[in-house]
Amino acid sequence: MNNFAIAIVFILFFVMMGLIVFYFQTQQSLKDLADRVGKLHESSAEDGIFNRLKDIADRVGKLQPQMVMRSPNVIRQERAAFQDRLVLLEVELTQNKRDALTEEDRQQVESARDAIKRCNDELKQTGDWMGTPFDFEWTEMFNRMPILKSLYWASVEGLPAVDNQGLSGDPRGAVARQK
Repeated sequence: MNNFAIAIVFILFFVMMGLIVFYFQTQQSLKDLADRVGKLHESSAEDGIFNRLKDIADRVGKLQPQMVMRSPNVIRQERAAFQDRLVLLEVELTQNKRDALTEEDRQQVESARDAIKRCNDELKQTGDWMGTPFDFEWTEMFNRMPILKSLYWASVEGLPAVDNQGLSGDPRGAVARQK
C-alpha cells in the first residue's frame, strides 16, 4: 500500500504541474491577444480605419445606379399614358373651341414629348422597337392631333393658330405660310 500511496502522490503531482503549465500558457495567450486588440484599436485610430470606411461609403454612394431593364409592355404602357393625356387635351380643345394653349397645356405637351421620346429611346436600346404600326415616333403621334399641333406651334412661335388643313407637312412651314 505504501507503493500505491506514492504512485497516487506522483500522479497528483504531475496533474498539478500540468494544470499550472496550462494556467500560465492561457495567461500568456490572453496577454498576447489583449496586446493585439490594443494595437488594432490604436492603429484604427491612427490609420483612420473609420475614415477609410467612410471614404468607401462615399464612393459607393457616388456610383451611378444601373438602368433597370423594364419590360417592353411597361414602357409601352407609360408611353400610352402620356399619349392619352395629349388625346384628352386634343378632345378638350375640340369641344371648347379654344384659340390658344395655356402655359400649363404647353408644359403638358412638352413633358409628354420628352417622356414619349424617352420611352421610344428605351425601346430602341433594348431592341424591342417594332416600328409602325405598333410603335410611333413622337412626330407621328403629334401629327395625329392636328388641333393641338397647330395651337402648340402657334404658341411656340407666338403666332395665331392656322387652319388644320394646312398642317399636312412640316408644322413650321404651316406657321410660315400664315405670315
